[in-house]
Amino acid sequence: MRTIILVLFSLATFSISNAQDKDLIGTWNIIEFATISDNNSEKMAEDKLKENGSVWDLFFMEESKFKQTSSMSGTGTMDSQEGVWNTSDKNLTIGLLMNDRKFELIYTYELKENILVLTRSNPMGTWKVVATFKKK
Repeated sequence: MRTIILVLFSLATFSISNAQDKDLIGTWNIIEFATISDNNSEKMAEDKLKENGSVWDLFFMEESKFKQTSSMSGTGTMDSQEGVWNTSDKNLTIGLLMNDRKFELIYTYELKENILVLTRSNPMGTWKVVATFKKK
């Protein structure tokens, strides 16, 4: 009996995960950006982001392909990177190729309807970035 319950639970978890992965596929535009640290917190809503010309678009594609374009690196240019993505539990891992180097970014994510919230913290836990996107 325990085995049957465990198998059913595993299948249900796999089905939910697959559904969330399919819900991620598409184009996402940033609508809110916040940095939170022990000493300071800053938040920019969609109107302020647009006023500043801030762009951060995510493109989740079939076969785990990924692309992002952003003007938020601080260089004053529009940057674009490509890579791969996958999910596990509440983690979203994005592997990017930037300047011929591979980087792996791990976010916790929350997906509700057409809103995606990505959170990333530094290893010491002294600051985190929370980016909210809306599906286009």
